[in-house]
Amino acid sequence: MNFVNNIENSFYPEIYSQSLSLNTDLSLCLFKKVKLARYVLAVKGFDSNLDIKTQIANARKSIRQQTSAMWLFKEIGAYIVFVCDELPDLKESQLEIDRTGFHAVIVQGVHLVSKSGVHLFNHTKWRNYSFGDTESIASRLVSSAI
Repeated sequence: MNFVNNIENSFYPEIYSQSLSLNTDLSLCLFKKVKLARYVLAVKGFDSNLDIKTQIANARKSIRQQTSAMWLFKEIGAYIVFVCDELPDLKESQLEIDRTGFHAVIVQGVHLVSKSGVHLFNHTKWRNYSFGDTESIASRLVSSAI
């Protein structure tokens, strides 16, 4: 069983109610709807030849295509997980997340997870409070890698 399958088994169907069939370059796209809000956990391979900003922008575009997200009408909150063999030399602050909701795909968290379980992430938070059960998501991702 590979790492992407481990992530899917860890989050679907307990946390995310749907595993969307893929028509983009994502490795996995899990979906859930809570009242009027929509969320995805998307997994994508890390490309060491591209900078992280470009990869986050590419993932946002893929998620928008996959979910038909539209700003103002069908926004979607996203956790983006990049799977890599070895963790690149990046800092948490380089994993840019959205500070506003003015996007069709609102990046709420970016994770880099190596196959050895080393993990770097950045999530939306206000002061010391993080949103969307981020600590649980982070620990599940690490345990999926091991």
